[in-house]
Amino acid sequence: MLFCLTSTPKLLAQEDVQRLVVWQKNGEKIYFDLEELPETTFDGSLLIISTSKSNVSFQRENILRYTYEGQMTAIGKPLVQPGEVRVVQTADEMAFDGLSEGTAVALYTADGRMLGSQKAQRGLTTTVSLKTYPSGTYIIKVNDTTYKFLKR
Repeated sequence: MLFCLTSTPKLLAQEDVQRLVVWQKNGEKIYFDLEELPETTFDGSLLIISTSKSNVSFQRENILRYTYEGQMTAIGKPLVQPGEVRVVQTADEMAFDGLSEGTAVALYTADGRMLGSQKAQRGLTTTVSLKTYPSGTYIIKVNDTTYKFLKR
C-alpha cells in the first residue's frame, strides 16, 4: 500500500505570522503557528507540543531552546530560511517546508507498521497525504522528530 508524498514549491502572500519556534541542536527550526494554540508539556525526556490537529514530541536532549516570534513573509519569497523547517497540517495532510535534501519522511500506523516513505528534495515542500486512509492515529517520522497525526 502506498501513500501520497508530493513535492511542490511553496509561496505565500504577505502576512504577519506569529509562531512558536523549536530550535534543535542540529540547527533545524520547527514552527507552530500560534493560531493553532500550541501547548507545550514535558513527559520524562520528551518535550511535547500539542495543537488541535497534532501532537509532536522531541527528545529534550536534542532541543536547544524554544521561542516565540512574528515573521513577515512576502510574495515570491520562500516562507522558511535555510536550516528552518515549517510544518503545516490540514485535516488529512501534513506538509514540511525547509527539509534538507535526502531527509527521510516516513508514515506509520499507530501500531508501528510502515505505510510508506520518501526522501525530501531540496527547495520543495514534502507533503504526507492521508486522504486515502481511514480515520485514526498515524505517526510521521522526520529524522529524529515524531509527529502524531489524528485523522478524523
